[in-house]
Amino acid sequence: MSFGILTLATPSDYRKAIGLALSLRVSNPGVPTAVACSPKVRPFVAPHFDQVIDEDPTLRGFEHKLHLDRYSPFEETFFFDSDVLVFRPLTDVINSWREQPYTACGEYVTGGKSPFGLDREAALSAIGADKLVHIDGGGHAYFRKPECGAIFDRAREIAKDYQRFGRNVRFCDEDVMDITMTVMGLEPMPRVPFWSRHCSGVPGTITIDAPNSHCSLKLRTSGEWQRPYMMHFAKCEVPFLYAKQLRKLFKEFQVE
Repeated sequence: MSFGILTLATPSDYRKAIGLALSLRVSNPGVPTAVACSPKVRPFVAPHFDQVIDEDPTLRGFEHKLHLDRYSPFEETFFFDSDVLVFRPLTDVINSWREQPYTACGEYVTGGKSPFGLDREAALSAIGADKLVHIDGGGHAYFRKPECGAIFDRAREIAKDYQRFGRNVRFCDEDVMDITMTVMGLEPMPRVPFWSRHCSGVPGTITIDAPNSHCSLKLRTSGEWQRPYMMHFAKCEVPFLYAKQLRKLFKEFQVE
């Protein structure tokens, strides 16, 4: 069964996608990589990925993430947002992830609102469930063909009728996948030790050296030390630290 890693790249973030690809060269040598992008971006990213897939020009923004099954050339795929760096071999964890045809790190919630305005209590009432999968801010997913097809189909159906979950709800792929995973009985994976953001760590305890595949931090939540598999630099979080790691990767691989 073919296994590879997929990301998306846009004119505004293709440098981040290149950084992800370079971090994968260090942490996951030999694992094929693919990127979906527009023809405008292709010349910039093509030297750094094994495969380049043309994105669907009719889709916009987050919509692309509901079509990852169409974009991936692999039977088994780890997807990462472009603003992710990976530090450890994914083959170490794939056996536990492949127990489901689609999953991502998260937990369950019973209320509150998502950053995009989804009223989770209202969503639970609409779908007749008592707890909702919560993967917001994850920046990653695992999926396996052909079984994942039904899951992405369901997500696309939910997206078409998304206004049933509230008039002021802004579309967000992660909210859609929260609902999809819930109605299809898919369980989220534990966030520790796989996932992290910079805000996961106690200030002063975080060390990152992407060219040497190193990341360690002391968790705010438990006080335990963690060597995460990935870090998601979402929402322009710690931009100077992230830019420093990108520059180090670019220098290591002689990328202008």
